Amino acid sequence: VNGGWQGNRATKGLLDLFGANKATDKRCLMTAAATADIASVTNFDQGVYVHKFRNVTSTGANGSDGDQCDTDFPLFRLAELYLNYAEAAVRGKANTATGLQYLNLVRARAYGATTGNYSALPSLDEMLAERGRELFWEGHRRTDLIRFGKFVSADYVWPWKAGVKAGAASQAYRTLYPIPADDIQANPEQLKQNTGY
Repeated sequence: VNGGWQGNRATKGLLDLFGANKATDKRCLMTAAATADIASVTNFDQGVYVHKFRNVTSTGANGSDGDQCDTDFPLFRLAELYLNYAEAAVRGKANTATGLQYLNLVRARAYGATTGNYSALPSLDEMLAERGRELFWEGHRRTDLIRFGKFVSADYVWPWKAGVKAGAASQAYRTLYPIPADDIQANPEQLKQNTGY
């Protein structure tokens, strides 16, 4: 694709999820801009550019259109299923050995070898980080952060969370979206606006 449409970028926190493994983890499909930290939300020379979905074929040839991507967006992947099972195992709701096996299948594919494998199931925080590394840019992060209790909390912040440059806790009602006004007007007896909106 010829451009990024002025806005498709991530915060430095996504790049930091890969830690020292940036060079060996095949999932790290991103580069930092001139400045990885975003000091101004309107400065597009700041942040992290994500190259996860490029407009190329499986052979590396350019796609059919230089401005619009023909890449199919994955709605559900086997890696997500494996991570779901591993998370259930970490939470004590599934077989531990199977959860570890599934998690390491994802890691082995990402590293191209077993060198990045876990010897035991990780903590919930590390499981959230693993989901971030594997599923970034696929529309899972908000739901994951809510499920792990991090979306509105003060112990997990990112730049511009709650509209604050350094990030801050958000109000609890932000875990739900507002119901569109047109929907409420169409059915006022059955629909009431979510608290906080």
